[in-house]
Amino acid sequence: MSAKILITARLKSTRLPMKALKEIKGRPMICHLIDRLKLSTHADGIVLCTSTVAQDDPLVDIAADESIDCYRGHPDDVLLRLTRAAEQFKAQTVISCTADNPFVDPEYIDQLIRYHTGNQYDFTHISGLPFGTFSYALSYPAMKKACEIKDEIDTEVWGGYFTQTGLFKCGTLEVTDDTVRRPDLRLTVDTPEDFELISKVFEVLYVEDRIFSLPQIVKLCDENPELTLINRNVQQKPGKPIRVNVKT
Repeated sequence: MSAKILITARLKSTRLPMKALKEIKGRPMICHLIDRLKLSTHADGIVLCTSTVAQDDPLVDIAADESIDCYRGHPDDVLLRLTRAAEQFKAQTVISCTADNPFVDPEYIDQLIRYHTGNQYDFTHISGLPFGTFSYALSYPAMKKACEIKDEIDTEVWGGYFTQTGLFKCGTLEVTDDTVRRPDLRLTVDTPEDFELISKVFEVLYVEDRIFSLPQIVKLCDENPELTLINRNVQQKPGKPIRVNVKT
């Protein structure tokens, strides 16, 4: 069963403009994410999923430079974009992550694929990892069904279509490893403060041509609590409520 990693990426961010292209150690932030995702041994490939808007053209170039696939779709309907990318690249299982998160963990991607497919779930999330390091698993048939029932074009936040409608078999991969079980730790990039924290982690741990691990990141933050103070006041933006066109 084909499993592919789909990266949702656009360059329209307002709190930190063009954040996916912001450089860390001489490379765009999204390229560091791609480096990390390439360590997955269970995924069959990586697809960068962006929009047809000209502003996002640089992301297409990055996909080519990094030797990964690219799909261009609806600017706002992220769920539809991901579904059509899965169809084009014949993915029965999709691992979804975003360009906001350069520390998505490849070891937990592999665990997620095994757990999701082994239990034949429609949607699976990970509980316990630092915010910004986890990913989601979806089955392609469930993605098609979710697109059929949704009554909203803006689906930047789409998880509720699976977890709130009662129409899908959902699973939770619980993290039991205390070295990385830190759901309180914010390691996503949405604001300048977030980017500052991520950049400081790279300053300490980065070695060219090597990928530092999630346990190393967590240990660094625990041993240097001043790091987590950098973005402690950042609030995650809420997504739109889901809207469905059938009774659930």
